[in-house]
Amino acid sequence: MSLSKFFNTQNFNLQQVVTPNIGTKNKLLIFRLCSLVVLLYGLWVSIYNYYYNFNTNELRIYLPYFTNQTYICIIIYFILNIYFQIKDKSNALPKRFKNENLNVFIQVFYNTITPLAFLVTLIFWTLIYPIIDFSRCNYLNYAQHIILHLCQSIFLGTDWFLTLVPTSRTHTIPMVITGITFIIFAQIYHALYGDWIYKFLDNSKPDWYITYIVVVLFWISFGFVFTIIHEKKNEYHKKINKKTNKKDH
Repeated sequence: MSLSKFFNTQNFNLQQVVTPNIGTKNKLLIFRLCSLVVLLYGLWVSIYNYYYNFNTNELRIYLPYFTNQTYICIIIYFILNIYFQIKDKSNALPKRFKNENLNVFIQVFYNTITPLAFLVTLIFWTLIYPIIDFSRCNYLNYAQHIILHLCQSIFLGTDWFLTLVPTSRTHTIPMVITGITFIIFAQIYHALYGDWIYKFLDNSKPDWYITYIVVVLFWISFGFVFTIIHEKKNEYHKKINKKTNKKDH
């Protein structure tokens, strides 16, 4: 079986990325541009805080954090969308790429990044935020956490809701692989540097294996449930579009 069939990419095309179910293409482009500006500001703030304004009790690292890895992917997501819309405005956007593997990659990337962003938000505010010392924090520290752990999900979730990119239950697999890969990466990082990227991954605790099992099972369940929600969202928009088309005729 080809990757295209496995991930149900036959029904994917680039017009689905640039055409909103609500509003116009121009309004969607404006929303994406505004989102990108805020996200780039958040990126600048996070880098500035890392070098010159580090005021919390977090581990002083940057790229090893899953938050920052995901955040960079989110910025790439919005840059790609804006690029596709600009190409579409000049009628230069193909319906699909000639390379089918590229179509698969784009679709899977789009359908994986949104649940990962939601997971970042959920994990931060439930497990990490309660143990951070904000006593010495200033505006820029707060701005970093709000943009990187909340605004990114709002922007991405809104964009996800407005578009109609097809999905498949198999799209849960890349998301789960991403999570397991990061857990393995965290073990390697700890072995090399002696620090845990996230405290809840510390395997020196007596019940660490329970934590790991819960994390993996939750990650799998979250990905599967999100895929179902994605399918329901697409079905809802298709029904609305059919009703609208009937009224127009």
